[in-house]
Amino acid sequence: MDWILRRLACGSLDDAVALATHPPARSIERVLTLSEQRCPAFPSLTYEQYHPIPDEVWLPPDLWQVRVDTLRILLNAGATVLVHCRLGRSRSPALCAAYLIACGMGCDEALAFVEAKRPETRMHSETWRGVIEWAGEGKKIA
Repeated sequence: MDWILRRLACGSLDDAVALATHPPARSIERVLTLSEQRCPAFPSLTYEQYHPIPDEVWLPPDLWQVRVDTLRILLNAGATVLVHCRLGRSRSPALCAAYLIACGMGCDEALAFVEAKRPETRMHSETWRGVIEWAGEGKKIA
């Protein structure tokens, strides 16, 4: 698990499962699951938002918008959020980058920022193409 922002972490399903026995120094309050496999329910986690998306495929802009909006709502509520997919290499970094784009970063800048914070990032070209198309529609956070 890697911290992208002060209250936004990016990781894998294993990272989400590890929260039950090895909580990070900064408490994770919400988990946003992008993998088809859900993490188990743990009493230490207040909330899991389940938004599975397929891996290594192009996804339409409206799908990215729903997930960015969900992440925005969680962060605006003051929660510390872990976004995870199965391996934490493509889908979850893509959503973190999309959130940064919605906050005003350019696509290349957002991807480089996430890659610097999460070295395991291996963005699938079709996944990233979907984010770029979403960003091209001028999606921003109000």
